[in-house]
Amino acid sequence: MHGPAFSRYILLPSAFALCALVGCDPASAASKASPPSLVQAFHAAEASLRRIPGDDIESDFRPVWTAVADLDGDGRAEVIYLYTSTYTGGSFAQSNVVAVMTALAADDPRGKENPKSLSPVEAEDFAAIRASGYGDDAGEQIPGAVHSIRIEGDRIIVAFKVVAGASTCGVVDYKHICPPDGDYVWTLRWTPGKLTRVD
Repeated sequence: MHGPAFSRYILLPSAFALCALVGCDPASAASKASPPSLVQAFHAAEASLRRIPGDDIESDFRPVWTAVADLDGDGRAEVIYLYTSTYTGGSFAQSNVVAVMTALAADDPRGKENPKSLSPVEAEDFAAIRASGYGDDAGEQIPGAVHSIRIEGDRIIVAFKVVAGASTCGVVDYKHICPPDGDYVWTLRWTPGKLTRVD
């Protein structure tokens, strides 16, 4: 798992940031750009997670694992990451999500703030997303403690353990309802806009 040590690294400029400096078509740059490094993928995930509003129950959304792979074989890399949060307990499950990010297209709405917004924080958040060159596309909640994630072709294979009462399970009537205790392996397949279990 990757952690806070990543803050020591400098995020290299993406093709999109370079386009802003030298002038080019970001969509064309995306198709020709090299896959992002793991450090760049980590920062892309961080930038996207800044857009999740925190509250007194759940906050500090952060990536804890990242990978880069071409899941659909189209020559453009996707970013895959697992994120969690700080959670104090409540009427919903703690975030424990495997997510897939795709490269931003030219004028992609995932990188555009509301033009009527006066919030400098929102402007900074979207600027960070545009600089990363990636935006969230799909995600899947994992109802247990993740042991490992691996990529095999177009499959994301997640091994995790479920323990009764885990904060990552669904909630019914203010009680966490988990699958039966034990070790699980889920195989997820990504298609644009969707992560689907195939096991």
